[in-house]
Amino acid sequence: MKKYDILVVDDSENFRDLIKDFLQKQSEVGKVLASGSGAEAIECLKSFNPSVILMDIVMPGMNGFEASQKIRQINSEIPIIILSGYEVTDWREAVEKLGLNGFVNKVNLVSELMPVIFKSLRNKQI
Repeated sequence: MKKYDILVVDDSENFRDLIKDFLQKQSEVGKVLASGSGAEAIECLKSFNPSVILMDIVMPGMNGFEASQKIRQINSEIPIIILSGYEVTDWREAVEKLGLNGFVNKVNLVSELMPVIFKSLRNKQI
């Protein structure tokens, strides 16, 4: 079975720890790295080639949309899924407009995250 490496980008250390723990329990998930900012995520890409990036929106400095655009310039092939604790219609629209691969509300993380990850990976392979 192929394992997928994942980069988690979120400014909350508690959330990063929770999602890493959740992901590492999934049989399809390989290596999970986490960064606390968009700038750290971009730096991380110099040595880590994730299958998927999970990106928070609201972060100090560079927000998730800005970081996603910069990452797309570096590697347009990596699926990027936006995570947010807020259900904002404008953000879902921005995800589509920017050509990102999905949106998951953190409230629904356990039930929605893996299906959205698999969908983004299938779409990448088409």
